[in-house]
Order: sequence, then C-alpha cells, then structure tokens
Amino acid sequence: MKTLRFLLVVNLLVSGFLFFEYSQIEKRFEDRILKVRGLVVADSTGVERVIIAAPLPKPITLGKRFPRGDNVSSVMLYDAEGNERGGYVTSDSYPNVFLTLDDLGRQRALFLAEPQGATSLFLWADNNNQFKLTTTDEETSLEVLSNGKHLIEEK
Repeated sequence: MKTLRFLLVVNLLVSGFLFFEYSQIEKRFEDRILKVRGLVVADSTGVERVIIAAPLPKPITLGKRFPRGDNVSSVMLYDAEGNERGGYVTSDSYPNVFLTLDDLGRQRALFLAEPQGATSLFLWADNNNQFKLTTTDEETSLEVLSNGKHLIEEK
C-alpha cells in the first residue's frame, strides 16, 4: 500500500511538472517567426502542389525541368501531375511583381506591377488571341486581338 501511494505521489508530481513545462514551451514559441528558404506542400500521393521558395527550383512541365531564365522567388502552384500552373512571383533581375496563370507549358494570364506604379494585365490564347491592358501615370492603353487581327487598339 505504501508503494502504491508513493507511485501515485510521484506520478502526480511528474505529471504536474510536465504540464507546467509544456505550457512554458508554448509561451516561448507563440511569438516566434519561422524563417526558411523554402517550404514544400505535397498532396497525399507525394506530388509537390505548392512551393514557397527563394529562389524557386526550375519549373516542371510534363515531367521535365526547364530553365526559367532568371531566378524568381515566390509562391508557385502545381497541378496533380506536378506541372507548374502559376504563382505569385518576384524576380532577381526585374523589380516587378507578377501573378501568373499557366496551362501545360504556356503562360496564359499575367498581371504585373512595376515599382514605378505601372500595372499591366495580359491574357493569351491560341490563334493569336490576346488582351492587353496597361496603365501608367501618363496613360492607359488597351489592345485586343482576335486571330491576330486588331479589334481594339486604344492609347
């Protein structure tokens, strides 16, 4: 009986100590910032679906890596097969910020902001169908092409 009481008291003391320590650990880390060069989110099959990195790895399209041409840092989105499908990007060479949406292998939509304030929206489809809208402090321009022919061209 004395052994049982002793074990009970020891168990209560250890449990109390562990509870106190656990609460202190939470307090020590609740205001910390996680600083990493990259973060990969994979789906249940192991396919990388979101990559946040500085810089990003080369893009994957149809299972192959291709050169990007410039180092970019961003949040990049990938489809279920692992193909790059778009993202929110900053470039090492250009001070612009880009939001892109891609099909398999081609950029289809681009929204960009330049550091001086100009913004542009570009949409592309097959058969040379395009929509381009740009605005600066000086002017706004709009260009719409259908099968390569200008429907609208305003400056």
